Amino acid sequence: MKKEKETATKKEKEVAPDRTVLGAERTLAILNAFIDASGPLGLTELEQHTGLFKSVIHRYMMSFIKAGYVVQRADSTYQLGPRAYQLGKAFEARFNYADFIVPALEKLVRETGESTAFYIRQQDQRLCMYAAESPESVKATVKAGSLFAIDQTSSAQVLRFFSVPGNAARSGGRYVCISVGINNPLSSSMSVPVFGPGNTLVGAMTIFGLSLRFDPAASEVLRGKLLVLAQELSVRLGATPQVYHNPSPDIFNEAAVQ
Repeated sequence: MKKEKETATKKEKEVAPDRTVLGAERTLAILNAFIDASGPLGLTELEQHTGLFKSVIHRYMMSFIKAGYVVQRADSTYQLGPRAYQLGKAFEARFNYADFIVPALEKLVRETGESTAFYIRQQDQRLCMYAAESPESVKATVKAGSLFAIDQTSSAQVLRFFSVPGNAARSGGRYVCISVGINNPLSSSMSVPVFGPGNTLVGAMTIFGLSLRFDPAASEVLRGKLLVLAQELSVRLGATPQVYHNPSPDIFNEAAVQ
C-alpha cells in the first residue's frame, strides 16, 4: 500500500502544473470571436461563440471599451475598436514571414533529403520567395527570387486553385498537388497550400527532387508529413485549423473539381 501511494505521489509530481490564467483565456476567447465575424456581435452571439455567460462577457466588455479595444454601437452590439486596429498594424509592420517559413523548409530538407521552396503568386507568375537546398551532391535546385509561369507544376496548381476564396472547402480534403517532369524532365515535386490571416492563401510549400529517387505519387507518408507541416505553419501564420477540411494525403486533382 505504501509503495502504491509513493508511486501515485510521484506521478502527480511528474504532471506539469496548469499555469494558464483564466482571466486571460476568457479575454482571448471573447476577442477571438470577432476575428471571423462578418459584422458586429451582440451578447447572445458572443455567448454562443465563447460559452461564457452574458453577464461575464458584459463585465469584460466594460474593460475592453475603456481601453479602446472594443466599441459599443447604438444598437448595443459590439465591434473591435481603434486600439485593436493599432495592435493589428503593429503586428503587420513587424511580422516577418521568413522567421516561420524558412525553418519549416529547412526541417523538410533534414527529414527528406530533398530540396524545398516556398512560392507566392505574382499575378500570372509564381515567385520563389524562399528556398533550401538538398545536401545531396546531385540535386534539383531553385534560387529565391526566381520567377516562373503559372503552369502545371505542383506549386502552380496550388497557387492557381487555392488562391480563389472558398476553394479550400471544395478540394474534398485533398491538398497535396504533384507534378512530374513539367519544366525539367528529370525532376518531380509535391506542393501544399499554406494559409494565413483570414484563411487566405499565403503560398505553396514545395518539396522537389530528381525523379530517379523522388516519386511523389508513391510517397504517401511524405505527402502526409508535408501536409501536417503546412497545417502547423498556417496556424503560426494566423490561419485557423479549420481552413483544412478533413485533410488527407491523397493527391489533389485540379481538373476533377473545375
